Amino acid sequence: MLEYGGAGSQAKNAPISALARGAMSDERHLNPIDEILASIRDSVSEANFALERGGDAAWRIQGAFVRMRIFLESAGLPEALKAVQEMEATARDKWDVVEPDDETGGDPFLLWGAKLYQYVRALEATLGQPKATTVTKDVVQILRATQYSITDRNCFQSPPANEGEVHARVEAVLRCIFPNLLHKPPIAKQIKNFQPDTGLPSIGTLIEYKFMAEKGEEKRIADEILADTRGYFSKEWKNHIYVIYETKRIKPESQWRQLLLDSGIKPNAEIIVISGEEPNRPAEGEIAARPAV
Repeated sequence: MLEYGGAGSQAKNAPISALARGAMSDERHLNPIDEILASIRDSVSEANFALERGGDAAWRIQGAFVRMRIFLESAGLPEALKAVQEMEATARDKWDVVEPDDETGGDPFLLWGAKLYQYVRALEATLGQPKATTVTKDVVQILRATQYSITDRNCFQSPPANEGEVHARVEAVLRCIFPNLLHKPPIAKQIKNFQPDTGLPSIGTLIEYKFMAEKGEEKRIADEILADTRGYFSKEWKNHIYVIYETKRIKPESQWRQLLLDSGIKPNAEIIVISGEEPNRPAEGEIAARPAV
């Protein structure tokens, strides 16, 4: 049971299920829980995006802490509030501190964003979040179809030149469909924090992008994928999709799939290959009708 303060409050001893519906005291008119947590998620995601591009990540992380603190205070969760306040005091004046991900050789991650993100996930697990109506196979079809937009010369002067450009262009498409998309969500581990490229929390799916320009890069990418499958193991993220972008046709998708099978990777991991070469556009309705692979 939660107990809320405030004169005339009718929410004393309200069950947590009422809180999850956003039904706190009438005086507060709190937004739904999932919307509040989504706004904190977005701030952390935007901070990661700003870090990549040399922008100001500090004020976004600071804003995320402010929102979390106000939410915990309103929700009557004093122990969690105290822990976040202590973390906030330590982070003050160094909001954008980063730590290198030495274990995977990946980009540095925002330390305080990763720590706050753990509270977001814990609150979602406790208070619940909306059930998804989209399944992973639909996401695979959408990712395949992004080949036509990310290489469209009416939109871009040239095809993607590196992994970062593939990442940005595909996310722009996905964000139209999944507004709660997370840019480089941290995955907390006991020792290290891993950061995949894209997270779709509503369907528990992580997406990682790989860029291959020349023959001979297959081994490096294969090693990265196998390392990712170990680092990205997490109860809240059920599905993993690897998008390999080839600047030209290099290695068939079937061989990448066989790599997963031979390596004993669980069936919740998927690999798709898209190419920078101009594809033959399907007839109208063919993309939607194409069976999932």
